[in-house]
Amino acid sequence: MYEDTIKEFEDKINLEDCFNSYSFKTAHSKILNSKSNLIFLIGVAGSGKTFLIDFLKNEIDFIFLQGLITKEDIDKAIEENKLIVIDEAQLLDISLIEYIRILSDTKKHRFLLSMHLLEAKDILEKEHFKSRSIDIIELKPISKEEMVQYLNIKLIKSNANHLFTKKEFNRIYQYTQGNFRYIKKFVKTLFELLEIAHQNNLVKYNKINSCLITMSAIHLGLENG
Repeated sequence: MYEDTIKEFEDKINLEDCFNSYSFKTAHSKILNSKSNLIFLIGVAGSGKTFLIDFLKNEIDFIFLQGLITKEDIDKAIEENKLIVIDEAQLLDISLIEYIRILSDTKKHRFLLSMHLLEAKDILEKEHFKSRSIDIIELKPISKEEMVQYLNIKLIKSNANHLFTKKEFNRIYQYTQGNFRYIKKFVKTLFELLEIAHQNNLVKYNKINSCLITMSAIHLGLENG
C-alpha cells in the first residue's frame, strides 16, 4: 500500500530529488563563483555535501576523489589541471591536507575539500590555515518551513500528504533538527511502520500518530526507548 512512498524516501543520491533550500542554493552559488584555490565545503553528516557535489558534475569539469587517498593519487590528479574535489576529506591524514594546502598556495591547482563540520573546524584553527585565502562554505540544516515544503512535494507524488498534520511535521522537525538525511530516514521509517500495520490489520496504527512518530524516533536512535 505504501511501497511507492517508501521508495520516495530511500537514502540514495538522485538528482531529481534536488530541493533548493536556502543553504543549498547559497553553497551552490558560492562554489560556482569562488576564486579561491582551496575551498572547504563543510557540514554535519547528512547535510547534503555529497549530493551537492553530484549536482555540480553537470556544471563544473573536475576530478573526483573520495576518502582514503594517497599523495600519489593527488600527484596524478593535478596532472589534468582541473579542479580536484575530495569527498569525505576528514579521512585524510593531516600531512596530506597540508600538502594540498601547499599545492593550492602555488595558484596552479584548485581543490574543494568536503568534510564533516567538527573535523573541518579543528583543521581550520591551525595557524597555517588561518592566514590563507580559503573559502569556507557551510551547508546548514533546512528550516522547518523548508522541510514541510519538501515533504509535501514528495508526499503528493504518492497521494500521501493528507496523512500528516502540522503537529506531526513539528515533531519530525524537533527530532531531525533540519538534517536532510534524517528527515528522509524518519519519513521512510514512518511509512514502513504504516505498511506493517496495514498488512497486519492493526487499525490503531493505520495513520500517522504520536505513537508512530515516537517509534520511528526510537528506531533511528533519536529517542530513548
